[in-house]
Amino acid sequence: MKKQSDVDWSILKGSIIMLCVSISVGISMVLGSYYFKSDLNKQYIKNNKKFKSISRRYLDVDQEEKLLNEYYPVFVDLYNSGVIGREQRLNWIEALRKTGESTKLPSLTYEISSQQEYKPSFQINYNGFSIYSSSMRLNLGLLHEGDLFKVLEDLDKNAEGIYSVTECKFRPSAKGITFSANTANITTTCLLQWLTINFPGGKNIELI
Repeated sequence: MKKQSDVDWSILKGSIIMLCVSISVGISMVLGSYYFKSDLNKQYIKNNKKFKSISRRYLDVDQEEKLLNEYYPVFVDLYNSGVIGREQRLNWIEALRKTGESTKLPSLTYEISSQQEYKPSFQINYNGFSIYSSSMRLNLGLLHEGDLFKVLEDLDKNAEGIYSVTECKFRPSAKGITFSANTANITTTCLLQWLTINFPGGKNIELI
């Protein structure tokens, strides 16, 4: 009679081998599924980042298009009115000539300095642009004070660009008040600053 410990391993050998193979295959499948899942997760993260990047660029382009549609017409208007781009000196001179004729001033002379970069006393972010200023000194012979306001009003209407009046000095005529259209009762000297927005270094903005 065989003892309990006397097991015929030859009979179990095949079963044990199959068990070991099954365990190995199971472990391989578990490890493979883990690797596959990890790889899929990495691909998902990568593709998700790419999707978000493309979405952001699309939204940026969409936002830029909205801003372009909203502000480009304003930019064109400012360019055509002489605020943006090269300064319009010939237009200023022509506007002054017409103003002198329509107002019938006894005298009107002017001096325009060379254009300089404008540097205000306060901090401002120009976003890649520069502001330039040209000083214009007006010497006016007026019949009365109202003629000065007429000159400035005509400049506002007819001159291309934007300006500010820095100062005005009035001097009465030494001959006293006269009623002749060719004789000035008041002599006025005004300093105007014509401001223009352009690229730094004198490179002109041009419309495409």
